[in-house]
Amino acid sequence: MACLIAANLSRNSSDYGIDWRVIPALSREVQVDYPQRSEIVRTLTAPGTFKAIEEANVASQIIGRVVAIKNREGKEVKKGDAVKKGDLLVKLDDVDARSRLDSANARVSRLEAAIQVAEADREKALRDHAMSKGLIEKKAVTATELADHETLVKKAEHSLKMWQQELIDAKAVRRAAEEELERTKILAPVDGVVTERSVEVGEIAIPGTMNLPGSVLMKIADLTKLQVEAEVDETDVFLVRPGQPVRIFLQAQEREPTRGVVERVAAKGKKTGEVVSFETLIDLLERPATIRAGMTATAEIEVARAKDALSVPIQAVVHRRRKDLPDTALFRQFAESQARLPGEKKRQAEARYLKIVFVLDGDAVRARPVRTGLSDERRIEIVWGLEADEQVVVGPFRVLDELKDGQSVAVTEAVEEASP
Repeated sequence: MACLIAANLSRNSSDYGIDWRVIPALSREVQVDYPQRSEIVRTLTAPGTFKAIEEANVASQIIGRVVAIKNREGKEVKKGDAVKKGDLLVKLDDVDARSRLDSANARVSRLEAAIQVAEADREKALRDHAMSKGLIEKKAVTATELADHETLVKKAEHSLKMWQQELIDAKAVRRAAEEELERTKILAPVDGVVTERSVEVGEIAIPGTMNLPGSVLMKIADLTKLQVEAEVDETDVFLVRPGQPVRIFLQAQEREPTRGVVERVAAKGKKTGEVVSFETLIDLLERPATIRAGMTATAEIEVARAKDALSVPIQAVVHRRRKDLPDTALFRQFAESQARLPGEKKRQAEARYLKIVFVLDGDAVRARPVRTGLSDERRIEIVWGLEADEQVVVGPFRVLDELKDGQSVAVTEAVEEASP
């Protein structure tokens, strides 16, 4: 054993060497492209429903039993029937209303007769007073008798005024009775189609002023004028304004959108579960024959447009934490330009994510901070940080997700120099 150890020690150590160098990392295969000038349209989508612009609930203004659901020609009014404004829809029992009108007419006639009597009494009182004034000079009547005649004149005039006021009141009651009788005939408030009928002969109609259940007898809608009632999420509603163009996609015709325009946005949102949305009305600029009221649709609202934007594929812009990026003057300047949030500490700011792209630099890539603008489904606008003649890594996504500044790459799909 001692001989073996001695033999090993006698060997020249310079004949053997150890390579401590780290095996170089393999280059990542990437795809690159130049930024392009293109039009970018920012849109947001919202679910919606086609509804008639003019839609009316038909309800009774008085309590009454339904005796007929027929028009003036005697035909039954059914769901789907076209009606004109003023057409008869429902007839209520009018016996009580006619009785009250007859009573009101009788009272008016009685008061008109009473007024005629009062006018005759006044005329007689005036004649007697005039005669007394002529006889007082001849001392044929006394001053007391003259004063009594003057009193009779005043009483006759006041009595006439009283009956005249009674007549005004009676005529008002008669007008109310006439209106009540007229309300036993329920007419169509608008031109359109009967979209719903919820009343039958023999039922009791009740006034619908308080939106009581069952108070709506029918619904009429003008189906020639439709609009979309879309529900825009509260996170997007601040972008929507009247006049913005809209593309409307039907469930059955997703490839053939209908053009529209935002008409108005509700000032107050409505909450459904945990979601708050704002009702947005969209007018149609065209009316395909396939559209029906009640159909569901998806509204794609154009909220912004950049006609000549410097843009890259949307996947080219990635996010990295500030502390994981190079400590260069460019990144320090860019980070300083990002306003720190109120109460945010330096360590939190270091952990904040920044938007970057990877620019091809020879056989390696360099991280570059960028500011972005509008984006659509495919491309995103670069408003600062990138020139049109610089090649940007655009894929594949799994490589972009792990790519780091200074990493060597091998371009698999390069764009020709003349492409910018």
